[in-house]
Amino acid sequence: MFANLLTRSSAIGLALSAAIALAGCATTTKRVPMTLEQVIQQSKAGTPPADIINQLKDSRSVFEVSGSQFAKLREEGVDDSVLDFIQRTYVASVEMDTRLRYQSMYWGYGWGYPYRPYYGGWPYWYGW
Repeated sequence: MFANLLTRSSAIGLALSAAIALAGCATTTKRVPMTLEQVIQQSKAGTPPADIINQLKDSRSVFEVSGSQFAKLREEGVDDSVLDFIQRTYVASVEMDTRLRYQSMYWGYGWGYPYRPYYGGWPYWYGW
C-alpha cells in the first residue's frame, strides 16, 4: 500500500511540475530589439534618456556603431548618456563573446577536463 501511495504521489508531482513548466513556456514573450532609427525617433520626440536606456536594456539591443555613426547620432539629437550606453553595451558584448569563445576552447572553463594541453612541460600558452 505504501509503495502504491508513493508511486501515485510521484506521478502527481511529475504531472504538476510538467504543467507548471509548460505554463511558464507559454507565457514568455519574444523580445524585439530596438533599431537606431527608433532611438533617433524617440530622442527627437523628447523621450527622456533614462527611458530610452531602459527600453534598450529591456530589449537587449546591441549596436555596432562606428565613430562617424556616433557623430551622426549626436547631430540627430541623441543624448550623450544614450550614446555612452550604446558603446558600453557593445564593448560588454564583445568581451562576453571573447570569454565564451576562449573559456571553452579546451574542454570548458578553467583548466578543463582533465587538463589543458601542455607544450614542452609548460601549459600551451608558454610555448612561445
